[in-house]
Amino acid sequence: MSRKEEILAFVRERKALGSAKQSDLEVTTLDVSENLALSRTAASRELNALVREKRLGKLKGKPVKYYYLGENTAIEPASIPTKKSEQASKEIKETSIFSDFIGAKGSMEVHTNLAKAAIMYPPNGLHTIILGSTGVGKTTFAKIMFQYGQEIGRFNDKSPFLHFNCSDYSNNPQLLLSVLFGYVKGAFTGAEADKSGMIEQANHGVLFLDEIHRLPPEGQEMLFTIIDTRKYRRLGETESVAREVDVLIICATTENIESSLLQTFKRRFPMVLTLPDLKDRSTQERLQLIDYFFCLESEKIDLEILVKANVLEYLSTYHCLGNIGQLKNDIQIFCAKEFAQAMIKKQERIEITGEDIEIERVLQENEKNKRNELFRDSIYYQGKKKQENQQQEINYAVVTGNESSFYKSILEKYSTLLREGRSIKEIQQKITYFLDDFFAVDLKPEIIERPRNKGIEKLVSIEVLEIVDKVIQEISNELEVECDPHVTYNLALHIEALVLKLQTSTISYRATKVVEKVSGSPLRKYADKLIAEVNKQMNIEVPAEEQDIIELFLDTIYKDVRKNPIGILILMHGIGVATNLAKMVNDLLGINHAVGVDMPLDDSVENVYQKAVAVVKTLDQGSGVLLLADMGSLATFPAKIIKDTGIDTMIIDNVTSPIIIEATRKALFANMGLQQLVNELLEEANYYTANRKNTNIFDYSSRRLIKNKDHLFYHSLEKSVIFLNVYGATEILDEILISLSKQFKFEIIDTLVIKFYFHCLGMIERAIRKEGLQFEVEEEEKDELYQLVAKELNILERTYGAELSASEILYVTKIIRPFI
Repeated sequence: MSRKEEILAFVRERKALGSAKQSDLEVTTLDVSENLALSRTAASRELNALVREKRLGKLKGKPVKYYYLGENTAIEPASIPTKKSEQASKEIKETSIFSDFIGAKGSMEVHTNLAKAAIMYPPNGLHTIILGSTGVGKTTFAKIMFQYGQEIGRFNDKSPFLHFNCSDYSNNPQLLLSVLFGYVKGAFTGAEADKSGMIEQANHGVLFLDEIHRLPPEGQEMLFTIIDTRKYRRLGETESVAREVDVLIICATTENIESSLLQTFKRRFPMVLTLPDLKDRSTQERLQLIDYFFCLESEKIDLEILVKANVLEYLSTYHCLGNIGQLKNDIQIFCAKEFAQAMIKKQERIEITGEDIEIERVLQENEKNKRNELFRDSIYYQGKKKQENQQQEINYAVVTGNESSFYKSILEKYSTLLREGRSIKEIQQKITYFLDDFFAVDLKPEIIERPRNKGIEKLVSIEVLEIVDKVIQEISNELEVECDPHVTYNLALHIEALVLKLQTSTISYRATKVVEKVSGSPLRKYADKLIAEVNKQMNIEVPAEEQDIIELFLDTIYKDVRKNPIGILILMHGIGVATNLAKMVNDLLGINHAVGVDMPLDDSVENVYQKAVAVVKTLDQGSGVLLLADMGSLATFPAKIIKDTGIDTMIIDNVTSPIIIEATRKALFANMGLQQLVNELLEEANYYTANRKNTNIFDYSSRRLIKNKDHLFYHSLEKSVIFLNVYGATEILDEILISLSKQFKFEIIDTLVIKFYFHCLGMIERAIRKEGLQFEVEEEEKDELYQLVAKELNILERTYGAELSASEILYVTKIIRPFI
């Protein structure tokens, strides 16, 4: 029995019960969905199909209700249309999937009518471009167009809807085209067998191309050939007979199509729809969107959600730059924060009261404009909204997918932190960072407190951050100055390192005064207060000499970053290692100062030198440049650079991430010369080496990178690959690195993790493309470490079906050897 017949039988059973009440004979989309285990969308689509076939009747309202008409009720095709039949036809048309689309009778009425026309236009519909800002709902609108096509029979149940984001492969046009159009065996290196593309897979359906402006010109030309002829060839095909395809193409972009697309390509899209920003939609429509999103959340968590009127008013009126996407995320944030609290406190429902200064400010402004009559306290539960004891169903196709697992993650995270004995305040901060990582749209500062740099907590304890934050906030309030967050981060880093030295080091403390003392500074009392608080909370005694240094840090609130900072150039062996390490350091410090130059193994020393010289010339601002290298083989570079360019240059080799962070921080913020910077960094390096066993401050980048899937680190990894799934690959790399560390008894530290991951991810992609490193490997180089590395890397070969060359294995061996 088909799905449609199952639904018809279910509705027919209602009539067979013989109830005298008409309401007992009627069913809703929700009834069908729950009783037959169908999605609301599928149930709605089949019910409307049965209505069109005159097998079911339909009653408009909220919710829409359906009833069984009985046998032999279908109207003959040749019947003369009457006013009644015309009205029934009009009713069916008006109650399509677009009728549930928010704004279909308001700001989106023209758009929905044009979209219907694009789908219905004979013989195969009109190819369409959807324009609009980020978050206005372009993807959702495209999906609804497809579902409407299914409703009217333009597409059937098996017709595909494929979504492809052109930006995913924008840095590799050839790979992008191969994914779209497919390829034949031998079309390019790595094409081992014929493969269909998304054009072919979308045959008899819709291909939705998001961010179409990222499609290269040759791709646009190939696409409009398909539009013109409905024929195409896979990459590498030379046969005279091309493949036929019937596909409706819907594109979306945030860019100006006049400048971002070929004119010949743009002309192939007769239908262009521009969706409005959220600010251009009515308050009533915005409130409907808010109701819908709260209904979504209530279905995910299966708890009542009480939302106070002031929150609904705020969400309906605040400036929402990210449009509908941000509005949805902001509502999720409200619900997620309160959900965790409700679970911990064993509350039976979530209450969102909106006790926030910014909310109050917006509401006061609304009071002036008398905009608060629409809003009342509301309860959302299982897709329904209850208001003033009147229950109404929000009649949308609420599909939650797997998102409810997110709430489970919050609960697990809260429970874990509680078991660890963390304070409520610290737990809330941890959860805030977790939410920030989860949501695709940036969090609104109007809704929650703006989170600090996400990487800084990995380098500084929460206690030190709270002390520094408190003092900086006092300075901001009392002296009426805006404090640069960079000052907070760098001062916190300095104090954390100082605390660690005083708590763990056997080396006697020696303060280094970076500049002359500032006379008459208004910040002296704040430096005193900060030191007193550090002494009290961390149970140490900060030396008096440190007071001047901390005062100088605070004094930079009034000053810009030093005008002629020392340049920082990171030189690392391996593809992507130096550039990604530089990005990570800049992200952690919230700046853009360190620059990385990668050194592929097959690159000559002379070529690397020329690259370094070119970058040094751009970095030098009169104070010189410091080179930070992973090996000692580049020790001759500074003398040669000074001779060739006259730029003061020095080098520190075998550096670790902590030293790179300190070098970048001090080069930019401390007023010291190049030689003094090098001296301090060498002293720091000796300290970290001597106290590695006792320290935990710089352990985050090593074990925590592996264990906690650090957001910043893995984001950098994703940027370094073209097509590889980073999280899947690093699961295997974790096992390899940990296994080797156990066999050779070496410590996994941050520098090793970074080098190993970045290089191995590139190595896997090269092996898949059969473009691995190739250079001669001597037999004596294949020692015990080489053999064990080869054995461990074999799992990569089995997993990815690619062979690693001896050169690649030797390079991995060279990465690991210095750490043993």
